[in-house]
Amino acid sequence: MPIEPQWLIIGGVAALVGAIALVARGVERKRREAYEQHCLIRGFKFEPERPEGERRFRDFFEPFNQGHSRRWSYTISGQLHGAAFTAFEYRWVTGGGKSSHTHHIGGLVWEADDAVFPQFSLTPEGWFSRLGQVFGMQDIDFDDAPEFSKAYRLKGPNEAGIRALFTPEMRQFFAVTLGQHVAAGGRFLFWWVDGRLPNAEQLDEWLELGDQVHRRFFKR
Repeated sequence: MPIEPQWLIIGGVAALVGAIALVARGVERKRREAYEQHCLIRGFKFEPERPEGERRFRDFFEPFNQGHSRRWSYTISGQLHGAAFTAFEYRWVTGGGKSSHTHHIGGLVWEADDAVFPQFSLTPEGWFSRLGQVFGMQDIDFDDAPEFSKAYRLKGPNEAGIRALFTPEMRQFFAVTLGQHVAAGGRFLFWWVDGRLPNAEQLDEWLELGDQVHRRFFKR
């Protein structure tokens, strides 16, 4: 009995999907192996997954409270310039079905027992946040730092504490180092980028970029 054309098409599509999934698994395996080798050479610790690793930070970091299907995956921890850090890759999903969207961030978190940060979030200013200000969305601006205030949205419940933390020197740093994402609360400081962690070959440079921000908040 001849095979109907539609079944040939369905079979071909299924084979293609399977091949794509196989290639993706291979790429991801090589990515993980590269991280493991990178960490072995530098004395860092690598974890392929840290289940519910975000739980202890939820009071201070907004992305950890968003969406569903949350997953804290690749984790790299160690010391850079004498300061302990944890790098992580995190994913969550918003919406459902055909309207679902998967979000990824790659971030760094530092912790210090003697730090007492006011809770805040600093993210690049966009048209959506500017529109939101018309409807009362919080954005802490500084009259003496128009470049900083134009470039970033700064928010948090303790406005006085946040203003004291963001000194003229710090505002100048962020005004000339655009596109930063920073959040803090208590003894934790976060820095992150949209998307996944960089490849192992780019990881050292990425860690140094994060450390530039870290040094502004943790004086050495």
